[in-house]
Amino acid sequence: MKYYWSSLSLQRNGAYSFKGLPYAAPPIGERRWAPPAKPWCGNGVGDATRFRSKCPQVQPLSDTGKVIGQESCLFLNVWTPTLSPDAALPVMVWIHGGYLHMLSGGEEGYSPTEELAAQTGMVYVSFNYRLNAFGFLALELLREGSPTNTSGNYGFMDQIAALQWVQRNIKVFGGDPSKVTIFGQSSGGTSVWTLMMSPLAKGLFRAAVDMSGSYVYNASLEKAEDDNLLFLNKTGCNDLACLRKLSTTLILRAIPWKEYPSWGADDLMDLPTKDSFVGPVAVVDRHVLPAPPFEMWEKGGVFNDVPFLIGTTEQETDFFPPYENISMWTWGDYGWFVTDKLSPFREGLPKEALDLYPSSALCPTPDRCPERAYTTMVSDMRVTCPNNDLAKRAAAALHSPVYRYVVTHTPSRAVNSSEGLWSFPSRFSFHGLDSFTFFGGLEKLLGGPLSAQDTAFQKLLTEHLVHFAKEGKMPEQWPEYPAATALLNHTLSVVHDYSAERCQLWEKNGFYPYAWVN
Repeated sequence: MKYYWSSLSLQRNGAYSFKGLPYAAPPIGERRWAPPAKPWCGNGVGDATRFRSKCPQVQPLSDTGKVIGQESCLFLNVWTPTLSPDAALPVMVWIHGGYLHMLSGGEEGYSPTEELAAQTGMVYVSFNYRLNAFGFLALELLREGSPTNTSGNYGFMDQIAALQWVQRNIKVFGGDPSKVTIFGQSSGGTSVWTLMMSPLAKGLFRAAVDMSGSYVYNASLEKAEDDNLLFLNKTGCNDLACLRKLSTTLILRAIPWKEYPSWGADDLMDLPTKDSFVGPVAVVDRHVLPAPPFEMWEKGGVFNDVPFLIGTTEQETDFFPPYENISMWTWGDYGWFVTDKLSPFREGLPKEALDLYPSSALCPTPDRCPERAYTTMVSDMRVTCPNNDLAKRAAAALHSPVYRYVVTHTPSRAVNSSEGLWSFPSRFSFHGLDSFTFFGGLEKLLGGPLSAQDTAFQKLLTEHLVHFAKEGKMPEQWPEYPAATALLNHTLSVVHDYSAERCQLWEKNGFYPYAWVN
């Protein structure tokens, strides 16, 4: 790439940062809903001192949400402790979450920093990728003129283009292109899983970390294209030329946020409603993803057989629980909600669930124990237990080592709910606790200094993620799955068959199809 980046004011806290580097051409005009094209190349100096625009999105996820971002958004960012091309440092490439609908590679507390690069002696990369309808709209009309004869998953194609950029350029920033680890959280974890399965990503990384990604991943292209006719009807368009002329706002407003198949994901933080499912965004498009991942593993179609780390947190849904007053629940309230939600599935199921998640369970915060019990139950059913099954399937299919962790640390105080991405005072091992801790964002999130146990948890998590990225394996005290699951608190403990009895309840009663999607 014949483009030279300004390094003015980029060295700070022992490392350099380069922000807003284009890795693909702006996906506008004829490039809207098309595979990413190579970026403009030429001589000159560009400003690499600030993050560039987020990709278009609405916050909150609704047709009345605030529209932010621009379509010219395919930028990446690099943090490195050295600019020596011979340094050959390991590289960690971060893929942000946000339901595949929102956020960016430059969120404060949720992306790499100069401090992290200097502290760990590694190179970090983050990037934006197309989101929501711009990145994942499957629609038969979009196949017109497509070189892939498919639709959807454009955001995953962006991710692959970013990894290709890393292979071509990261040596200039002191990184070793043969030592790339991809890691992502939430839908970023789902993206990691996708890239492991994609023939288009073969050879672009040597290890992978899925933090709280989805389990359900089997939506067919044809079904998604048919469901998304609702989007097309709302736009009033009947040809591709019309769609490409629509404004950003009109496209975001036409997304079926609440109508079936809902893209709004409102239902995923609660015990499910019988036969109610969130609409799929990522689809089996037969280009990026040749077949459903489990089917590929079972048939031996593994394109990236690399060391794989799968992590979740014990109370995933505590970051955005479904009931505003859950922190004030009594045990009577807890029992009523469990009974109300589970009774339609089977008589007797509520009692079995309440027996496995009892009011007598140990709780580090006595005044909010019903909240902890409910969010643990929902998290087990939606995330933890399905991810145990995902890890089991991965271990059976891959020759490379597979590892599993569950974060059980309870922070020293509740999250400052007016800070950043949070609107709820999360108190337990909430969704994102591991990623925010790794990026040094926990202190700001909690609104005060870390306790000794918070600091110990941060040190433990960081050391093990860095060890995995550098060595492609965990230390001996952390055995491969399914022999062990590591529980990450202020200390590391190892257990076999984590939460087995609870997971058996959800599996035998057919709840895994209700696991997180997207």
